[in-house]
Amino acid sequence: MVQSTTKRYTAHKNNIDTLKISENDLYQFGCEFEFYIDTAKYNLQDAIEEIKNKIVNFTDADILVDLATLPTNSDKNYCIQIKPDQSLDDNGIEISIPITTKNGVKHYINNILPLIEEYGYTNEDTGLHFHISTVKQDGVNFNFYLYMLMCHDKNLLSSWLPRSGYSQNVMDILSKNTKAKSREIKNKKGTIWNLEKIGVNHIEIKAIGGVDYHKEVNKIINEFERYAKYFDAVLKGDDIDYRQRLINEHKQLIKSIDSSTKEEFLQAVNEAGLIN
Repeated sequence: MVQSTTKRYTAHKNNIDTLKISENDLYQFGCEFEFYIDTAKYNLQDAIEEIKNKIVNFTDADILVDLATLPTNSDKNYCIQIKPDQSLDDNGIEISIPITTKNGVKHYINNILPLIEEYGYTNEDTGLHFHISTVKQDGVNFNFYLYMLMCHDKNLLSSWLPRSGYSQNVMDILSKNTKAKSREIKNKKGTIWNLEKIGVNHIEIKAIGGVDYHKEVNKIINEFERYAKYFDAVLKGDDIDYRQRLINEHKQLIKSIDSSTKEEFLQAVNEAGLIN
């Protein structure tokens, strides 16, 4: 049997209620922070030990530390993980937070980004990823395309500089290719969309990142709140005016194109669930 390289540490009992999902919560959230340890200033292992010792003061979750591989603990999604990032060089790491509330994500952003500033740096390789999903999956099949269009219209998907090979704007791909071709592009190694549907009820947002992204605390929190707001609107169907505008715009486009293009376009919007 291969011995695990993951070390587990118990956090202080801080009793921070805003971090815990309650029975009344409809949504759950997660976040992953990619960055490099500044090895010109710090020994890698010493820096991670210090980071871990500071994290225990602002979380209720256990902390899993592994510098060799990804933790495999069965409850890892309910722990903070400090682990290597496979897309980064040797001194690149990722901190992922446990499943938490919207306020919990903002709590961790406010506490983890200063640790990146103290012990490391961010560059064009690095990014911050959000996860948004419903707590329950019963009957949920989230409308990814409507959410994508809404986030695009609100300038969220293009708010940060593009990071070629790390995070490509999903709108740039889907607006120039068929759905089948877009899926083929997505499945190529090293191609990552900045907005992805992970499951029927689960969206991952990878639009945020780049040089010194960790210094943009207010911008990151503002955009996170908007992503969460639009997720809620799309799921509940509260965006009636927006949907009607999309339908009207697509109908006008249909009228203005030739018959062969029109057939392909109609198929695309039907697949997207915008017009039957």
